[in-house]
Amino acid sequence: MAQALLFDVGDVLMLSNWAVLDDLQKATGRPLRGRGPLDPAGDPDWLRYLAGDIPLDTYWTNKAQAAGYTGFLDLWRSMSYELQGDVFAADALQLVADARAAGVKVGILSNDLVGSAGREWVDSRPELSGFDVFVDCTEFGTRKPSPEPYLRAIADFGLPPDDIVFLDDMPYCIEGARAVGMIGVHVDPTARTHAFNTARELVGIAPRSWGRRHVDAAETAYRSQNLEAIMTLFHPEVVIYWNGRKVASGLAEARRFHIDRLGFGSIRRNDYRLRKTLRAEHGDTICVEWESSYRLDDGTRVESRAGEFWTMRHDLLIEWHAYKGES
Repeated sequence: MAQALLFDVGDVLMLSNWAVLDDLQKATGRPLRGRGPLDPAGDPDWLRYLAGDIPLDTYWTNKAQAAGYTGFLDLWRSMSYELQGDVFAADALQLVADARAAGVKVGILSNDLVGSAGREWVDSRPELSGFDVFVDCTEFGTRKPSPEPYLRAIADFGLPPDDIVFLDDMPYCIEGARAVGMIGVHVDPTARTHAFNTARELVGIAPRSWGRRHVDAAETAYRSQNLEAIMTLFHPEVVIYWNGRKVASGLAEARRFHIDRLGFGSIRRNDYRLRKTLRAEHGDTICVEWESSYRLDDGTRVESRAGEFWTMRHDLLIEWHAYKGES
């Protein structure tokens, strides 16, 4: 189990910016047109962002300036001061409280919190107090997804990076966390339940799902480099597809594939590391991402990654599709 949760603030600890625009408009009298993903057809700039024509910062800058703000930081500062505690998400605060009660460390890693709201406001909010780690890139000097802010948070936690679960609404910030070894969980600001449930499972404050139990069992078996343990995962009628090509049918061929193609049972990897990450589960199907590395005798590190789709029968893997990337 991971030992810490690290939160972005905007759209994670706080409500979605779009969700509070109605309240901000009412409080200030300034017209704030367009509601992004809540009403894509009614927000031309959001459609331009989705098409890749403008970056997200430009989207928010345009919205802010149309309402008389100097820029998006000025708009976000107005949200903080006008709405105060109403900008925070109850489900996020409950996750923080539950983690603390379970002895899980909690931290904040934000690009713009101090820059947008100001240090005085940040220090005044009880929702932002008591965190074990607080890293704000406004004061730190380097923004996500550069590695330095993540490495500062890792050092401040005093934990290995793979003991830290990082939650953020921006995919590139999640990739930055994964690049330094953290567990990244993407948060949809308008539907956070799945991400928060995943985070709870990862730190052991919620029962593991059916899919996660299978993924954890597979990770343990493959990490052991024990072919017999690996083969217990498979149904006798298993079929394996590798990059779209059928490579094995039945346990005997699956065993031979693991020996000849994957090297299990025939070689022992040095400094072998493996992580299998549950990406989705539905019905009898599990979507998994894995990444692994090991060292050759000359010290060279070999890295691999792949996406997998598992179909399960009687809690055993009966159909395995793997799509391997570059090594």
